Amino acid sequence: MPRLLTETELKNTLLEFKNILSEFDFSVLKNLIFFNQESFFLYVENVKDNPFKTQFRLLNEKLDILQPYLPFVNTDRASEFLNEISKATTEEKSREIKKNYTAKLRQDFFEVARKISNPIQWDNIFKTCEEIRLHKEESALMAT
Repeated sequence: MPRLLTETELKNTLLEFKNILSEFDFSVLKNLIFFNQESFFLYVENVKDNPFKTQFRLLNEKLDILQPYLPFVNTDRASEFLNEISKATTEEKSREIKKNYTAKLRQDFFEVARKISNPIQWDNIFKTCEEIRLHKEESALMAT
């Protein structure tokens, strides 16, 4: 089992994520419009020497750390996940569903975080992630 973050580590990682996200400068792409978030991610992943490559890598490093503490920010996505996971008949199918929804969860979180415009909203994100962290900590303590 991976080591649980402390409250301070969680908060610092979220702040680092927020700072990296705030440094994205779309003005360098004067004649390029992304139709949706998926097209942006495809651009970043597939276009060599794009101006977002380093920032995207850093964001993903932070998301790797934050992943266990991220909430579903889209209720439809949460319902879809619960519906799909309840239909899983094998451990392999369950892992596949979790992998697919992990990518969607990260994209949804990225999209929501990108639109946050005030410190109160960031504080709410932290509180939600902290609740998840506390639950994991309590579960780990009960298991010992």
